[in-house]
Amino acid sequence: MICYNCGNVLTNSDYCSHCGMDVSVYKRIVRLSNTYYNVGLTKARNRDLAGAADTLRRCVKLNKRNIDARNLLGLVYFEMGETVQAFSEWVMSTNIQPDNNPADRYLVAIQQEKGKVDELNHTIKKFNVALNYAKSGTDDMAIIQLKKVLNQNPNLIKAYQLLALLYTKNGQYERAKRTIKKSLKIDKCNPLSIRYLREINEYMEDEKKNDPDRRMERRRSLRGVMVDRPYLSGNDVIVPQNNFKEAISSAQSILHIIIGVLLGAALVYFIVTPARIAGISDKVNDTKVEYNQKIAIKNSTISELQDQVDTIKKERDKLKTSLAQYTGTGNTLSTNYSNLLEAVQYYLAKDYDNSAKSLEKVDGKMKMESASFTSVYKSLSDQLSSRVENSAFDAGMSAYESADYETAITQFTKCIEANKNNVKAIYYLAYAYNRQGDTTNSNKYFKKIVDDFGDSEYADRARNMLSDNGGDDGNNGDNGDNGGDSGDGGSSE
Repeated sequence: MICYNCGNVLTNSDYCSHCGMDVSVYKRIVRLSNTYYNVGLTKARNRDLAGAADTLRRCVKLNKRNIDARNLLGLVYFEMGETVQAFSEWVMSTNIQPDNNPADRYLVAIQQEKGKVDELNHTIKKFNVALNYAKSGTDDMAIIQLKKVLNQNPNLIKAYQLLALLYTKNGQYERAKRTIKKSLKIDKCNPLSIRYLREINEYMEDEKKNDPDRRMERRRSLRGVMVDRPYLSGNDVIVPQNNFKEAISSAQSILHIIIGVLLGAALVYFIVTPARIAGISDKVNDTKVEYNQKIAIKNSTISELQDQVDTIKKERDKLKTSLAQYTGTGNTLSTNYSNLLEAVQYYLAKDYDNSAKSLEKVDGKMKMESASFTSVYKSLSDQLSSRVENSAFDAGMSAYESADYETAITQFTKCIEANKNNVKAIYYLAYAYNRQGDTTNSNKYFKKIVDDFGDSEYADRARNMLSDNGGDDGNNGDNGDNGGDSGDGGSSE
């Protein structure tokens, strides 16, 4: 462990033996960072990638110079399919420790695979397209795009989660379950994947509550099929009953009929009718009890369903929040990521001019949710600012000499944004405004030279222009141009 103040090797003392700085708190922070690294390494070996990423982020937050933790965090991100974040961590690692850094090997290995970086870049674009489809409700197109993404990048956990979410939305629970299980093979303890799997299992349990045997019996009865009716085989014999009796006389037959009618009437009056009345009364009472029970059950069911509705609304809001984490600003966000990744590629290939040109296309003022994006953009901007400044100044001078003052103003303004102390760019920016007849902005920048750069060689020329009220009579402006070119030799470096 070295001292953060002087770089000397520390001893067991709480004070640096070289500069005397109190390093007790610093030692505790470094030890805690190393502890987080060890925990993150254990989780990564156990395929708990989400937990490892969270622990390693805490580690590098405590000690940004922990190269091992930052490289491992990049590997975890790459294993999860988050290639942009992985590149960000490795680029920052190489900036902190340029020599003997394993991150260099990772970056070179990826670049050596032909078309690997382009394929990953296309994967990001397709994932953003799938997000737009999901957001607009075009689930079929979103599913097709996500399948293409997973064919190119089978480790992108967010793609598995979004695909499972879309399957669940459309009631395809078996496919959703298989998809989310694939993501758990990559990251065994991902909280979002575990939550989706639990909810899918709950939906499937609700689907299984309907009795399949009872449903099949009901279908057979509707078709007129007797379920419990026995079937006769070819060897069964039907024996008819012998119901024939000897013939009787007609008088006896009539008497028997009369007696039967009287007995039937008596039976109906004394036995059947009271029994039917009692049966109807019992049936009415049973019906009342049954309806009361059904009403009570329905009231209870309504209360339970209302609670379930409230719970489902909360879960829906949570799912919307989960889905919102994938949404961006459409093609602008994808373009910003693509331009930054292109700038990183040129920078790693030591093509600094093209890297600076690609970096100019990145909208640094756009609000980006990724802290890694902002960190990489700032790091590259700091290293390429001088090249952006020189490129913008040369483009501005070319436009100025071609009398394209609008382009010259744009380029000189970009040059000043890169280096606000470039007095020569300010001087030619003022003259470009002057040539356009915009005396207000012209005098503004001439006055800035007089106020902020009074000792420069351009101060006297600026005072002369201000004394003329910003007027350009032709000779004075040409003398100022020639004087500026001869004073600096036409170079801004």
